Amino acid sequence: MIQVSYISRSSHPMSAAELLSILMSSRENNQASGITGMLLYGNGTFLQVIEGEDAVIDRLVERLGRDSRHTDVRILSRRTVPERQYADWSMGFERVSDQGLEAVEGLRGAGATSFDFDELVRNEAAVERIIDHFRAPHWDPLVRELDARDRLIAHLRRGLQESRSRSEVAALVLESVIDAARERPLSAEHLRLCESTLASLRSR
Repeated sequence: MIQVSYISRSSHPMSAAELLSILMSSRENNQASGITGMLLYGNGTFLQVIEGEDAVIDRLVERLGRDSRHTDVRILSRRTVPERQYADWSMGFERVSDQGLEAVEGLRGAGATSFDFDELVRNEAAVERIIDHFRAPHWDPLVRELDARDRLIAHLRRGLQESRSRSEVAALVLESVIDAARERPLSAEHLRLCESTLASLRSR
């Protein structure tokens, strides 16, 4: 099993609807292919980690390199891993904000502008800190207190990760609906997205 991380520039500023489309198709395809991982987006920059069987990941990386939605795809690392670090996420997602980066050790006060393609390709340590931060739940005091209880903390982490990712999806749906409603009557596609997201939230 391998894990690959890469960074790229978005070819244009991504709307909520476009991010939602990327996320939904990634989750559907990744689940079928046994791929897990995390996607971060902010300031026109994508940072993604994917893991799975070697051949499957290598094929995905090749396809990603041809995707017109981003440019300058740079592979940051490709390494063998003994077990999945993102086992609970077919594709976790978070938009990087000033508030989110403020909590990253070593990046306090930097703001979302530090989540920048040129800055990150030159700073491997910052990339690792960002990945580690967004992979783990943000409730660090609680996590540290319970860390000795392996089974309990694993269960809590799963729940927190899933909750955070579901909130991001719901936010994307709402933003895309609001954007669409400002320009024209809602389409059947937007109503379907709202219904499927609501059904997903209620099923948990």
